[in-house]
Amino acid sequence: MKINFLHHPLDETHKFEDPVVLAMGFFDGVHLGHQEVINTAKKIADDLGVKLAVLTYDHHPALVYKKLSQHDKKYLTLKDEKMRIFKELGVDQVFVVNYSYKFQDQSPQEFVDNYLVRFNAVTVVAGFDHTYGEKSIANMENLASLAKGRFDVVTVNPILENEIKVSSTNIRKALDKSNVTLANKYLGRTFQTTGLIVHGDQRGRILGFPTINIEHDERQWLPGIGEYVVEVKIGDRVYQGMGSIGRNVTFEPNRPVTVEINLFDFNENVYGENVTIRWHKYLRGEIKFDSADELIKQLHQDEIVARNFFIN
Repeated sequence: MKINFLHHPLDETHKFEDPVVLAMGFFDGVHLGHQEVINTAKKIADDLGVKLAVLTYDHHPALVYKKLSQHDKKYLTLKDEKMRIFKELGVDQVFVVNYSYKFQDQSPQEFVDNYLVRFNAVTVVAGFDHTYGEKSIANMENLASLAKGRFDVVTVNPILENEIKVSSTNIRKALDKSNVTLANKYLGRTFQTTGLIVHGDQRGRILGFPTINIEHDERQWLPGIGEYVVEVKIGDRVYQGMGSIGRNVTFEPNRPVTVEINLFDFNENVYGENVTIRWHKYLRGEIKFDSADELIKQLHQDEIVARNFFIN
Protein backbone atom coordinates (compact mmCIF):
# COMPACT_ATOMS: atom_id res chain seq x y z
CA MET A 1 0.00 0.00 0.00
CA LYS A 2 1.42 3.36 -1.04
CA ILE A 3 0.99 6.28 1.37
CA ASN A 4 1.20 9.84 0.02
CA PHE A 5 1.64 12.67 2.55
CA LEU A 6 0.41 15.85 0.88
CA HIS A 7 0.49 19.55 1.71
CA HIS A 8 -1.83 22.19 0.30
CA PRO A 9 -1.48 23.49 -2.34
CA LEU A 10 -0.30 20.39 -4.18
CA ASP A 11 3.03 20.72 -5.86
CA GLU A 12 3.02 20.39 -9.63
CA THR A 13 5.46 17.50 -9.33
CA HIS A 14 2.74 15.32 -7.80
CA LYS A 15 1.37 13.17 -10.61
CA PHE A 16 -1.55 10.79 -10.13
CA GLU A 17 -1.98 9.00 -13.43
CA ASP A 18 -3.67 5.75 -12.42
CA PRO A 19 -7.48 5.91 -12.26
CA VAL A 20 -8.84 5.16 -8.78
CA VAL A 21 -12.04 4.70 -6.88
CA LEU A 22 -11.66 7.13 -4.00
CA ALA A 23 -13.13 6.68 -0.50
CA MET A 24 -13.24 9.94 1.49
CA GLY A 25 -13.28 10.43 5.25
CA PHE A 26 -11.25 11.06 8.37
CA PHE A 27 -11.99 7.46 9.42
CA ASP A 28 -11.01 7.74 13.09
CA GLY A 29 -11.60 4.26 14.46
CA VAL A 30 -12.28 2.74 11.03
CA HIS A 31 -15.52 1.43 12.52
CA LEU A 32 -18.32 -0.55 10.83
CA GLY A 33 -19.67 2.56 9.09
CA HIS A 34 -16.21 3.46 7.76
CA GLN A 35 -15.67 -0.13 6.69
CA GLU A 36 -18.92 -0.02 4.73
CA VAL A 37 -17.64 3.04 2.84
CA ILE A 38 -14.29 1.43 2.07
CA ASN A 39 -15.79 -1.96 1.20
CA THR A 40 -18.29 -0.28 -1.13
CA ALA A 41 -15.46 1.56 -2.83
CA LYS A 42 -13.41 -1.63 -3.09
CA LYS A 43 -16.24 -3.52 -4.78
CA ILE A 44 -16.60 -0.74 -7.35
CA ALA A 45 -12.83 -0.64 -7.88
CA ASP A 46 -12.70 -4.40 -8.40
CA ASP A 47 -15.61 -4.27 -10.85
CA LEU A 48 -13.90 -1.50 -12.83
CA GLY A 49 -10.47 -3.06 -12.62
CA VAL A 50 -8.87 0.00 -11.01
CA LYS A 51 -7.07 0.69 -7.73
CA LEU A 52 -8.75 1.58 -4.44
CA ALA A 53 -7.58 4.82 -2.82
CA VAL A 54 -8.48 6.61 0.40
CA LEU A 55 -8.42 10.36 1.03
CA THR A 56 -7.95 11.21 4.70
CA TYR A 57 -6.31 13.86 6.90
CA ASP A 58 -3.35 14.03 9.24
CA HIS A 59 -5.29 15.38 12.24
CA HIS A 60 -8.77 16.32 13.40
CA PRO A 61 -10.19 18.89 10.96
CA ALA A 62 -11.86 20.53 13.98
CA LEU A 63 -8.44 21.68 15.20
CA VAL A 64 -8.53 24.32 12.46
CA TYR A 65 -11.84 25.92 13.34
CA LYS A 66 -12.32 25.49 17.09
CA LYS A 67 -10.47 24.95 20.34
CA LEU A 68 -10.54 21.33 21.49
CA SER A 69 -9.97 20.04 25.00
CA GLN A 70 -6.93 17.83 25.56
CA HIS A 71 -9.30 14.88 25.75
CA ASP A 72 -11.00 15.68 22.45
CA LYS A 73 -7.65 15.98 20.70
CA LYS A 74 -7.16 12.24 21.16
CA TYR A 75 -7.79 9.56 18.54
CA LEU A 76 -9.35 6.12 18.50
CA THR A 77 -6.76 5.03 15.95
CA LEU A 78 -3.34 6.61 15.67
CA LYS A 79 -1.77 6.93 12.24
CA ASP A 80 0.07 3.58 12.09
CA GLU A 81 -2.97 1.66 13.31
CA LYS A 82 -5.24 3.40 10.84
CA MET A 83 -2.89 2.60 7.96
CA ARG A 84 -2.67 -1.04 9.09
CA ILE A 85 -6.45 -1.38 8.98
CA PHE A 86 -6.63 0.32 5.57
CA LYS A 87 -4.17 -2.24 4.24
CA GLU A 88 -6.21 -5.10 5.70
CA LEU A 89 -9.27 -3.74 3.91
CA GLY A 90 -7.48 -3.90 0.58
CA VAL A 91 -6.63 -0.23 0.06
CA ASP A 92 -3.94 0.27 -2.60
CA GLN A 93 -3.12 3.93 -2.02
CA VAL A 94 -3.72 6.50 0.71
CA PHE A 95 -3.68 10.28 0.28
CA VAL A 96 -2.99 11.87 3.69
CA VAL A 97 -3.58 15.61 3.39
CA ASN A 98 -2.39 18.14 5.94
CA TYR A 99 -5.65 19.75 7.04
CA SER A 100 -4.67 23.41 7.32
CA TYR A 101 -6.61 26.66 7.29
CA LYS A 102 -5.55 27.23 3.67
CA PHE A 103 -6.81 23.78 2.72
CA GLN A 104 -10.11 24.41 4.48
CA ASP A 105 -10.40 27.86 2.88
CA GLN A 106 -10.87 26.37 -0.58
CA SER A 107 -14.31 26.59 -2.09
CA PRO A 108 -16.06 23.23 -2.56
CA GLN A 109 -15.47 23.52 -6.30
CA GLU A 110 -11.76 24.19 -5.76
CA PHE A 111 -11.52 21.15 -3.50
CA VAL A 112 -13.09 18.97 -6.18
CA ASP A 113 -10.87 20.38 -8.92
CA ASN A 114 -7.64 20.48 -6.89
CA TYR A 115 -7.96 17.05 -5.30
CA LEU A 116 -10.66 14.67 -6.49
CA VAL A 117 -10.12 15.39 -10.17
CA ARG A 118 -6.36 15.57 -9.83
CA PHE A 119 -6.31 12.22 -8.04
CA ASN A 120 -7.90 10.83 -11.22
CA ALA A 121 -10.93 9.53 -9.36
CA VAL A 122 -13.45 7.72 -11.58
CA THR A 123 -15.81 7.22 -8.63
CA VAL A 124 -15.87 8.97 -5.26
CA VAL A 125 -17.46 7.18 -2.29
CA ALA A 126 -18.26 8.66 1.13
CA GLY A 127 -20.73 8.42 3.98
CA PHE A 128 -24.06 10.24 3.82
CA ASP A 129 -22.91 12.90 6.30
CA HIS A 130 -19.44 13.51 4.88
CA THR A 131 -18.57 17.15 4.23
CA TYR A 132 -15.63 18.83 2.49
CA GLY A 133 -16.27 22.41 3.59
CA GLU A 134 -19.33 24.35 4.76
CA LYS A 135 -21.85 21.57 5.43
CA SER A 136 -24.81 23.46 3.88
CA ILE A 137 -22.94 23.51 0.57
CA ALA A 138 -20.10 21.00 0.64
CA ASN A 139 -22.18 17.89 1.21
CA MET A 140 -22.74 14.65 -0.63
CA GLU A 141 -25.99 15.89 -2.19
CA ASN A 142 -24.09 18.61 -4.05
CA LEU A 143 -20.99 16.63 -4.97
CA ALA A 144 -22.37 15.27 -8.25
CA SER A 145 -23.02 18.78 -9.60
CA LEU A 146 -19.49 19.86 -8.60
CA ALA A 147 -18.08 16.78 -10.34
CA LYS A 148 -19.49 18.04 -13.67
CA GLY A 149 -19.56 14.54 -15.09
CA ARG A 150 -15.87 13.89 -14.44
CA PHE A 151 -16.50 11.16 -11.88
CA ASP A 152 -19.39 9.24 -10.37
CA VAL A 153 -20.56 9.80 -6.79
CA VAL A 154 -21.72 7.04 -4.46
CA THR A 155 -23.20 7.87 -1.05
CA VAL A 156 -23.19 5.18 1.66
CA ASN A 157 -26.00 5.06 4.21
CA PRO A 158 -25.24 4.85 7.96
CA ILE A 159 -24.84 1.57 9.80
CA LEU A 160 -27.31 1.35 12.68
CA GLU A 161 -27.12 -0.75 15.83
CA ASN A 162 -30.41 -0.76 17.77
CA GLU A 163 -31.47 2.36 15.83
CA ILE A 164 -28.28 4.20 16.89
CA LYS A 165 -25.79 5.31 14.24
CA VAL A 166 -22.38 3.72 14.43
CA SER A 167 -20.02 6.70 14.65
CA SER A 168 -16.65 7.71 16.05
CA THR A 169 -18.45 10.02 18.45
CA ASN A 170 -20.59 7.23 19.87
CA ILE A 171 -17.55 4.95 20.21
CA ARG A 172 -15.70 7.65 22.16
CA LYS A 173 -18.73 8.06 24.42
CA ALA A 174 -18.89 4.32 25.01
CA LEU A 175 -15.19 4.16 25.90
CA ASP A 176 -15.51 7.13 28.27
CA LYS A 177 -18.24 5.15 30.05
CA SER A 178 -15.92 2.09 30.12
CA ASN A 179 -18.34 0.22 27.84
CA VAL A 180 -15.73 -1.52 25.72
CA THR A 181 -18.27 -4.20 24.75
CA LEU A 182 -20.39 -1.61 22.93
CA ALA A 183 -17.32 0.08 21.46
CA ASN A 184 -16.10 -3.27 20.13
CA LYS A 185 -19.49 -3.92 18.58
CA TYR A 186 -19.40 -0.59 16.76
CA LEU A 187 -15.81 -1.16 15.66
CA GLY A 188 -16.44 -4.66 14.38
CA ARG A 189 -13.27 -5.76 16.20
CA THR A 190 -11.68 -5.52 19.65
CA PHE A 191 -10.53 -2.01 20.53
CA GLN A 192 -6.77 -1.97 20.88
CA THR A 193 -4.06 0.45 21.90
CA THR A 194 -0.28 0.38 21.68
CA GLY A 195 2.23 1.43 24.28
CA LEU A 196 5.60 0.94 25.91
CA ILE A 197 6.34 -1.10 29.06
CA VAL A 198 7.95 1.14 31.66
CA HIS A 199 8.84 0.92 35.35
CA GLY A 200 6.13 1.48 37.95
CA ASP A 201 5.92 1.34 41.75
CA GLN A 202 6.10 -2.50 41.76
CA ARG A 203 3.33 -2.52 44.35
CA GLY A 204 1.49 -5.24 42.44
CA ARG A 205 4.40 -7.63 42.90
CA ILE A 206 4.20 -7.12 46.66
CA LEU A 207 0.47 -7.89 46.56
CA GLY A 208 1.04 -11.09 44.56
CA PHE A 209 -0.30 -9.57 41.33
CA PRO A 210 2.75 -8.24 39.46
CA THR A 211 1.86 -5.80 36.70
CA ILE A 212 3.39 -4.34 33.60
CA ASN A 213 2.99 -0.58 33.41
CA ILE A 214 2.09 0.78 29.98
CA GLU A 215 2.93 4.26 28.80
CA HIS A 216 0.66 5.40 25.95
CA ASP A 217 0.97 8.15 23.39
CA GLU A 218 -0.80 11.21 24.82
CA ARG A 219 -2.97 11.33 21.68
CA GLN A 220 -4.37 7.83 22.24
CA TRP A 221 -7.99 7.56 23.39
CA LEU A 222 -8.27 5.11 26.29
CA PRO A 223 -11.23 3.42 27.98
CA GLY A 224 -12.52 5.06 31.14
CA ILE A 225 -11.22 4.32 34.63
CA GLY A 226 -11.86 0.74 35.68
CA GLU A 227 -10.74 -2.89 35.58
CA TYR A 228 -10.85 -4.85 32.30
CA VAL A 229 -10.30 -8.23 30.72
CA VAL A 230 -7.43 -7.78 28.27
CA GLU A 231 -4.98 -9.50 26.00
CA VAL A 232 -1.47 -8.16 25.47
CA LYS A 233 0.69 -8.89 22.45
CA ILE A 234 4.41 -8.83 23.19
CA GLY A 235 6.49 -9.65 20.14
CA ASP A 236 4.72 -12.52 18.40
CA ARG A 237 3.02 -13.90 21.53
CA VAL A 238 -0.34 -12.97 23.03
CA TYR A 239 -0.97 -13.17 26.78
CA GLN A 240 -4.23 -13.06 28.72
CA GLY A 241 -4.72 -10.86 31.73
CA MET A 242 -6.62 -8.13 33.50
CA GLY A 243 -5.88 -4.47 33.10
CA SER A 244 -6.42 -1.47 35.31
CA ILE A 245 -6.86 2.14 34.25
CA GLY A 246 -6.90 4.26 37.38
CA ARG A 247 -5.15 6.20 40.12
CA ASN A 248 -4.39 3.45 42.68
CA VAL A 249 -6.60 5.30 45.14
CA THR A 250 -6.25 2.61 47.82
CA PHE A 251 -2.64 3.62 48.45
CA GLU A 252 -2.31 7.25 47.50
CA PRO A 253 -4.79 10.03 46.63
CA ASN A 254 -4.53 12.34 43.62
CA ARG A 255 -2.20 10.13 41.63
CA PRO A 256 -2.12 10.51 37.83
CA VAL A 257 -4.01 7.91 35.81
CA THR A 258 -1.88 4.90 34.92
CA VAL A 259 -2.40 1.72 32.89
CA GLU A 260 -1.28 -1.46 34.68
CA ILE A 261 -1.82 -5.03 33.52
CA ASN A 262 -1.47 -8.30 35.37
CA LEU A 263 -0.62 -11.06 32.87
CA PHE A 264 -1.69 -14.55 33.88
CA ASP A 265 1.03 -17.18 34.37
CA PHE A 266 3.73 -14.75 33.30
CA ASN A 267 7.09 -13.97 34.85
CA GLU A 268 9.48 -12.29 32.41
CA ASN A 269 11.39 -9.03 32.31
CA VAL A 270 9.79 -7.11 29.46
CA TYR A 271 10.74 -3.51 30.23
CA GLY A 272 11.15 -1.52 27.03
CA GLU A 273 8.90 -3.77 24.95
CA ASN A 274 6.32 -2.20 22.64
CA VAL A 275 2.97 -3.88 23.20
CA THR A 276 -0.54 -4.01 21.81
CA ILE A 277 -3.44 -4.20 24.28
CA ARG A 278 -6.82 -5.59 23.30
CA TRP A 279 -9.60 -4.37 25.58
CA HIS A 280 -12.22 -7.12 25.76
CA LYS A 281 -14.57 -6.51 28.69
CA TYR A 282 -15.22 -4.15 31.59
CA LEU A 283 -15.02 -5.85 34.98
CA ARG A 284 -15.70 -3.13 37.55
CA GLY A 285 -14.93 0.42 38.56
CA GLU A 286 -11.99 1.58 40.64
CA ILE A 287 -12.57 1.04 44.38
CA LYS A 288 -10.78 2.54 47.36
CA PHE A 289 -10.24 -0.40 49.70
CA ASP A 290 -9.70 -0.03 53.44
CA SER A 291 -6.78 -2.44 53.40
CA ALA A 292 -4.39 -4.27 51.10
CA ASP A 293 -6.01 -7.58 52.12
CA GLU A 294 -9.39 -6.41 50.83
CA LEU A 295 -7.79 -5.38 47.53
CA ILE A 296 -6.05 -8.76 47.20
CA LYS A 297 -9.35 -10.56 47.82
CA GLN A 298 -11.03 -8.51 45.09
CA LEU A 299 -8.18 -9.12 42.66
CA HIS A 300 -8.56 -12.89 43.12
CA GLN A 301 -12.25 -12.55 42.26
CA ASP A 302 -11.41 -10.40 39.23
CA GLU A 303 -8.94 -13.01 38.03
CA ILE A 304 -11.56 -15.76 38.18
CA VAL A 305 -13.97 -13.71 36.07
CA ALA A 306 -11.26 -12.74 33.59
CA ARG A 307 -9.99 -16.30 33.16
CA ASN A 308 -13.55 -17.54 32.66
CA PHE A 309 -14.04 -14.95 29.91
CA PHE A 310 -11.36 -16.66 27.82
CA ILE A 311 -12.65 -20.15 28.61
CA ASN A 312 -16.19 -19.30 27.59
